[in-house]
Amino acid sequence: MKSTAATTRRLDESHKPVQSAMATNSEGRCPMDIGDGLTAASRIVALVGADRIELVTVTRNRVSLQPTHLKEGEHIARELGLDVPLDHRMFVPGNTLWTGELDGFEVQVRSVLRRAVTP
Repeated sequence: MKSTAATTRRLDESHKPVQSAMATNSEGRCPMDIGDGLTAASRIVALVGADRIELVTVTRNRVSLQPTHLKEGEHIARELGLDVPLDHRMFVPGNTLWTGELDGFEVQVRSVLRRAVTP
């Protein structure tokens, strides 16, 4: 696997987003295991507050959060520096998935649909 340097956001010991250079594989991702995902998820939940998160899903390269109250999702995402929205209008009810990268992981936060279309 060829490694390259990439700049990604990570959390420092105070749980604030900072920039860091990390070695990545040829796909642009850091080789991680599920333990790294659990550690990152734990730090992210501690940052936003465990009482605000209902569900956490962790894979080898992704952490997904569902807030206790979906209306807080966008605010939580912005606190984490996640600024790429994906609107799911076909779901009932619709929702927006906010994404970005933190600690070398894709992080997703679900929220209410940001601009609902009225019939």
